[in-house]
Amino acid sequence: MRTYKILTASLLLALALIAAACGGAPAPTAAPPTAAPAQPTAVPAQPTAAPVQPTAAPEPTKAAQVTNPPSSPEMVDAIDLTGKNVTVVYWHNRPQKDQDLLQSMLDEFNKSNPYGIKATAEIAGASYPDVYNKVNAAIQAGQPPEMSVAYQNQAAFYRNQSAVIDLNPFVNSKKYGLSDADLKDYFPAFLSSDENPQFKNERLGFPTQRSMEVMYHNKDWLKQLGYDAAPTDWKTWEEIACKASDPAKNKYGWAFRHDASNFASQVFSRGGRILAPDGQSYAFNSQAGQDTLAMIQRMFKAKCAVEIPTSERFGEQNRFANGDILFVFASSSGLPFYQDAVSKGGKFAWDIALLPNTGKPTVNLYGASVSVYKTTPEKELAAWLVLKFLGEKAQTAKWSVNTGYLPVRQSAKDEVVTFFKTSPQWKDVADTYGKMFDWAQYAMIESPVAGYDPVRKMLDEEVMSKVISDPNADVKKLLDDAVAKANDILKENAPK
Repeated sequence: MRTYKILTASLLLALALIAAACGGAPAPTAAPPTAAPAQPTAVPAQPTAAPVQPTAAPEPTKAAQVTNPPSSPEMVDAIDLTGKNVTVVYWHNRPQKDQDLLQSMLDEFNKSNPYGIKATAEIAGASYPDVYNKVNAAIQAGQPPEMSVAYQNQAAFYRNQSAVIDLNPFVNSKKYGLSDADLKDYFPAFLSSDENPQFKNERLGFPTQRSMEVMYHNKDWLKQLGYDAAPTDWKTWEEIACKASDPAKNKYGWAFRHDASNFASQVFSRGGRILAPDGQSYAFNSQAGQDTLAMIQRMFKAKCAVEIPTSERFGEQNRFANGDILFVFASSSGLPFYQDAVSKGGKFAWDIALLPNTGKPTVNLYGASVSVYKTTPEKELAAWLVLKFLGEKAQTAKWSVNTGYLPVRQSAKDEVVTFFKTSPQWKDVADTYGKMFDWAQYAMIESPVAGYDPVRKMLDEEVMSKVISDPNADVKKLLDDAVAKANDILKENAPK
């Protein structure tokens, strides 16, 4: 039975295969596509260049990693002060009147800046040495102020301790820095004076004011002596000063305080320098230095000059105001004080002029800048923004007309000079004050390097004091010895 079933199944399978081969299977009810897609007649040419990819959304720009202090403009750009409410303190040595003015200016900044920065001014001492000593103590304690007034050589000393920062990245920041137009508006000599040769021209401070050494002179007295204007050469100047002197009546042609800036101004006027251009050595033992020291020696030997002791504060100013001194070399920042003193004293016509020279005018530019200390990138930026504000035309003009300092912007000249011409206190010297804007092109600076303070002291005590007291002192030897000591000090204070 089982054999029969197998044979029957095999027979049926064979019949089915035969039928399929003869096309007997019915067509499916769903029709296939009407035709296969046409094939291209040829292979398409390859594009000559890779096809442009669709523009993709740019990846977010990665902010620069900010070091402390920031070392590039891009790092400064990356600092965000939004909502930080940063506070900064500015230490200075101005009197209370100027402190009140400065704080009123900072109050305006506090209200107008969009970052919530709060800046406060504080009197840190009555003099630059006072501020210097306080800053040094604060650095040692690890608590420096955010910013302070500092001479260039003092800033270099702080930089040697890694305490002050280079402001070049802030000045050149696209977001927070100065535009090309702003930079051109600043007096070039004012800006360059803060570039330090010891530290590859790092900008260790920023100017908010400047002054220069000028020659105060009694115009009425000059006329009595037969001269219509201040002398412009040293030979004539020496003759006039000696002609004016009468020691028996305590009247002298020149009041001399033997400070290094006085000496430097005269060296500059004779074509010399205090520091070599590369900042690597001192150079005040040149012929210009020798001629300066020899003249000082002659003036005292002939009793044509009087020494003002350091204990006699404002001695040269007061003696000049009383009509006892014909010539004084002093800072232009003293203009309002000289004007006030003369108006209460001798009430004579007076003016300022450039120091005599040997054919090429020069002027000793000085005045401390403001340095920013290493704290946090946010505080450093906030301090820079305060400096940027104080350097604006309106602010520098306001500071100038109230203090007598030169504004740092050339565009402030007209406003400041116009103010002085309409001021009863200033009108007699307004035109000459205006000339100082032109004198700025002749600016030179003494020594912006660390260790200059002890060099200044040495010049006072071991050089100028000697020629004042000893008419036979060897001028060249004094200067050569002083330069050798100064160079040793320079090496000791070189960047570590």
